[in-house]
Amino acid sequence: MVSEPSNYMQTLTRYLSNIMNSTLLGLPREIKELIYFDALSHAANMILALPLAPEVKSISKAAVAALAKDVQYLVDFVDTLDNAFVLKENLDELQQTVQLMMIENQDEYYDSSIRNKKFSRVDAMNGPVLLDKYASLLHSRPQKLIYAGSKKL
Repeated sequence: MVSEPSNYMQTLTRYLSNIMNSTLLGLPREIKELIYFDALSHAANMILALPLAPEVKSISKAAVAALAKDVQYLVDFVDTLDNAFVLKENLDELQQTVQLMMIENQDEYYDSSIRNKKFSRVDAMNGPVLLDKYASLLHSRPQKLIYAGSKKL
């Protein structure tokens, strides 16, 4: 099981913290929040893009566990920031997507009442793709696996 977040995620959060506490220290709070908002939005979109890449044919349980660890680390980092509630909204889709990839019964996603409660922020086109990639590992030998915090696919 994954015990620590990826080096990428640790470096990303350290960089954001260092930049905000040094280079951008003199900026008004509102401007810093906007910079964080944009940076977190970009990071979440890029992290979501990793498992959706066409080169990724299947996703392993280990990859999902690593991704979940990275996402939780990012959420914990955002919790330490001013205005964390608003900033965390950027991570809702990412968190729900990870939760979707971790469900035991994939039929839950296809039940609209459950999907609307648990996975309302998951892109309706991406959910089935991710579930198929995860399920494909169970039925065939994987060609490529992803792991969170990595460019290597």
